[in-house]
Amino acid sequence: MGLMFNKPKRALILSGGGARGAYQAGVLKFLKEMDWEPDLICGTSVGAVNAVALGCGLSPEEIALLWKAIEKRQVYRISFWKQLQYYLFRKGFVPLMDTEPLKNLLLQNFDIQKLRKSKTEIIITAVNILTSQIKFFNNKEIDIEHVMASSAIPILFPWQYIDGEPYWDGGVMANTPILPALERGVKEVIVVLLSPVGGQKLPLPNTRTQALERVFEQGLIGSYQAFMSHLAWQKRLKWQKGLFAAMTRKIITIEDVKIATVAPVKMLGFGSLLRFTQQQSDVLLHAGYNDARYQLAEFFELTRKA
Repeated sequence: MGLMFNKPKRALILSGGGARGAYQAGVLKFLKEMDWEPDLICGTSVGAVNAVALGCGLSPEEIALLWKAIEKRQVYRISFWKQLQYYLFRKGFVPLMDTEPLKNLLLQNFDIQKLRKSKTEIIITAVNILTSQIKFFNNKEIDIEHVMASSAIPILFPWQYIDGEPYWDGGVMANTPILPALERGVKEVIVVLLSPVGGQKLPLPNTRTQALERVFEQGLIGSYQAFMSHLAWQKRLKWQKGLFAAMTRKIITIEDVKIATVAPVKMLGFGSLLRFTQQQSDVLLHAGYNDARYQLAEFFELTRKA
């Protein structure tokens, strides 16, 4: 018999963003201190890694320790011999990096049997490369290959096969997977983004590199912006300061559903995506905790009064 979940009241949405995922661990620490426990956790890419970690029974403290211990060599490695073969013979697609170390790291730290028995529904996403369709997986089917698929950054990481079909990073089409939460009728939603774009006014780019970075960051949250804009249009919601700015830093109430968002307040740079170091993890852990404490203050005031 498959897992049966009660109708969820609270949902946590974890976006993708590579090594920036340590930021989410800081947010998780704050949510635990506030005794806010989600019934449903949806994650994409590194958000899927953190979501499944929670589903496997890891505490926010254990997830933080895991992030502090992660180094680049435990996530990916570059095979110069394979790259040389590709450039010489041009036969078949060869990703830039090998993620076998990440697979071993997940196998060592994730107890999939606990995930199967978890009362919290976990949903992660991946994109079918052949059909370009988003696929959602939950506790009863998620295994290590599903987590690897959801976090398989195109070109950089190898795609993964699930039931004979190739999949890669869910962030390509749904980097912030909020839809399953709203479909299930949750009443409270907290979204954790890993990009600062939209949170506050940023200065105009001064260089082409800065311009490319800005475009990339906008792409990371593009699907979320489009979905929320459509939802707002349906409900005919209006904000004087603009939908996008409001959605990323204020509490949105759609009928009786409260949606709050936590996001970094400054640009993190391209390099942060693959910078798996203790130093960056420490910085992001503190930033996630402090940003959540500040940005969710109104959310928790409203939920306590409700």
